[in-house]
Amino acid sequence: MLGNKEKSKRKKAPKHGMSDVSKLLIVIVLVVTIVAAGVGLSVWQFKADRPAEKVDAKPDVKILDNAAERIKEKFEDNTEEKSEEYKSEGSLSVEETQKTVGFINAGPNQYYVQFSDAFTALAKEYDIEVIEANSNYDIDKDLSHVREMIEREVDAIAVITAAASGSADSISLANEAGIPIFFIAGKPYLNPGSDLTGHVTDNFFMMGYMAGQWVAENYPDAKCVQIPGYFGQGPAEGEMLGFDLALKEAGMSPSIVLDSGEWQREVARLVVQELEDSGYKYDVIFAANEEMAKGVIDVLGEDSGKVIVSCNGKDDAWDFLADGTLSATVPNPPNLNADLCLQQIIRYFNDEAFIQYLQIKPMGVLTSENLDQAIPWILEDYLDGRRKDEFMWKLSDYERRYLREENIFEEFDRLIKDYFS
Repeated sequence: MLGNKEKSKRKKAPKHGMSDVSKLLIVIVLVVTIVAAGVGLSVWQFKADRPAEKVDAKPDVKILDNAAERIKEKFEDNTEEKSEEYKSEGSLSVEETQKTVGFINAGPNQYYVQFSDAFTALAKEYDIEVIEANSNYDIDKDLSHVREMIEREVDAIAVITAAASGSADSISLANEAGIPIFFIAGKPYLNPGSDLTGHVTDNFFMMGYMAGQWVAENYPDAKCVQIPGYFGQGPAEGEMLGFDLALKEAGMSPSIVLDSGEWQREVARLVVQELEDSGYKYDVIFAANEEMAKGVIDVLGEDSGKVIVSCNGKDDAWDFLADGTLSATVPNPPNLNADLCLQQIIRYFNDEAFIQYLQIKPMGVLTSENLDQAIPWILEDYLDGRRKDEFMWKLSDYERRYLREENIFEEFDRLIKDYFS
């Protein structure tokens, strides 16, 4: 298998009793497995007010067909030598007069607020002034905020877009004004002839893949289900496909994909309650973010015997990891995204090279055994740990890490593109 894997003793899946014939018939009625012509996804849609029904899982797109073998071939390319040639460390200070950066945020929820707080606090460390604006999930406001930043003659613009599909005009506007524009998170659309100055993002396919790898290594005989996030934006689809690709690569059966938990604890609680009520037997549940994992724990309790795997690595999940209630999680701290974007901007100000489109590979899968490697989401702890070099935060380190596995990132991007096409 590929990528980072936690070195731990292989464990067998938890034992469960055989269901009798009547229970098996109920399961057959409730579960509709879509063998999607090679997609490798089984989809189970729950609704409280009606029976389960068939869900469109893009059955005509063979997105995972032969993907594992292609990835292995790409991963064997000699990218290590390429990464070692990339020696630029870059500056960690602005060498000219004080700069001003316009920061346009997608919306007011806590995840985006975290980005804003981190970006502003880190900018102060570099004596950079930040002018903030919030689009409140309105793509038209993205455009008007970019226009406003141009009128205020900022030195650069950083954007977390309200909708990647509608961001092309904002980028063109900045290009025409000669102002560098950087994006964090979702990769935006581009008009012909326009381009971003820089982009930093987590790769959600990679995150799901790493979670699936951990399950395959530690519970190779497990029967898996997953609660995906909100569909239509890309991250939920990426995590869903990445998780099942890792299972496929290990020769395991695909997971059963449950209803979307919409990234919310309350919604996930309903989904897993209906799963439990159905009597379906499973060993591992992948809840695609930790809010949904908390919903799973609300229903199952802390001693369910189920293996719960997730993504985020937030500080408030560390206790669950420490006591084993949450078995593993793949981290994606927003503080790090904001930090790396700001370092790209500083490189630009200092006329230094940087990788234009950078995707982040997490340091590894967090478990009770390596919590000391977690990157804090709490801003004060992040800033303190950064000053003490307690975790990897420098742009140059993530650039080398990206170049070592650029081919696998490209393959994941292609699979996501194929899924949506």
